[in-house]
Order: sequence, then structure tokens, then C-alpha cells
Amino acid sequence: MKLANRMFAILLLVALSLSMVACAKVNVLGVSTPTTPLAVSDGSSVSDTETPVSYRNDYFGYQCVLPDDWYVLNEDEIAQMIGYTVDTLSESDAGDVIQETLDNGVSKMDFYAVAGDGLGNINIVLGKLKVIEMLLPLQQLLDASSEVLVSGLESMGATNVSTSTEKIDFLGEERLALLVQGEYTGATIYETIVVVRDGMYNFSVTMTSFGQDASQDMAAYFHPID
Repeated sequence: MKLANRMFAILLLVALSLSMVACAKVNVLGVSTPTTPLAVSDGSSVSDTETPVSYRNDYFGYQCVLPDDWYVLNEDEIAQMIGYTVDTLSESDAGDVIQETLDNGVSKMDFYAVAGDGLGNINIVLGKLKVIEMLLPLQQLLDASSEVLVSGLESMGATNVSTSTEKIDFLGEERLALLVQGEYTGATIYETIVVVRDGMYNFSVTMTSFGQDASQDMAAYFHPID
């Protein structure tokens, strides 16, 4: 039971720690302009008359439509960020476990987008669940994650970290979310994580903002696929 809860917590920590790395800098990895063009659902380039779909997941049935001042990291940039995060956590168990879950396919950073002002980002992690993680109530898993999350974030330099859970409107439904708040690089950081499970798989969306909580606006970028 403890191992299952720990693995679920690490999946969330992957998203949280990467969010903090990005929000610490306006230019993520030196990138200040889009490197991955926004695309419509068929993968073609976006024209002036089309709505840009930044991310689409047919398995879970949703898409993310971002404002045009956001940019999306490509696979190489995400890999660099993961490496930096693992190195930052090298003196804690979390770094090794994060690398292991990514290497063995238990989790995957599938999408990473950053606001043009560098004060917000959204990332999506896909995960494969253990049987116990499929059966336990989500509230119990999120509660069990809190201790590992706080420890991991503090090892990255965050202070005054607190967590709570509440229901938010996401993809047209009220869903349980993990809320994280703390101090990082001299500013208040807000993170809202929504986890959705479907069979053996889940996805977690982490919406991060600095200075003020913009998670409600970010949640509105997500829409069910008709």
C-alpha cells in the first residue's frame, strides 16, 4: 500500500518539479518564442481562420486550446528540462524515482506549454496505474501524496509549502484537485493538479502560476472533444 501511494506521489512530483523549474525563468532553456507550431486536430498548420489546438488526447477525449502568446516545448526541450530536474533532485530519492518512472514507461511528460510572460505553465503527464492505484479512492491517493510532494518541492528550494484538496470545474465536471502553494525564488507559487483515471491509465494536468493564482483561467483552456 505504501509503495503504491509513493509511486502515485512521484508521478505528481514529476509534474510539480518540472513546473517549478520552468516558472523560475522567463525564458525556459533559452527559448522565448514558439518552437512547436500550434496545429489543428489533423496535424496541419493553423491558418488565420482556424482555432489552434495545442494538445489533443483522443484516448481521454479532451483537447487544450491556448492563447496565441503561449508557446509549446518540443521533445528535445522537455528532455532537457527533465534532465535538469533530476539533477536538481539528485540528493533526494525523488530524482532517481522520477528518472526511473520515465525510463520504464510508467509515466510520460506528454505536453508542456509556457505563457509568454513566463509566469504560468501547463504540463500534462500520462501514467500507467498499478492495480491498487486503480482501486483506491482518489482522495486517499492525493492525501498520501502530500508528504512526498512537500519533501520533493522543498528539496528544490521551495519554502512554506502547503497542500489541500478541493473540487474545481474541469472539462465540464467538478473534479477533485490537489492545490499546492509555497514560496519559490522570492515569489508565491500556485499549482493546481487535476488527475483523471480511466482503466489502467491516468493523466495529470498541472497548472502553475507565479504571483497570483491563474488556475481557473488555465482550466478554461481545456475542452471535451465532441
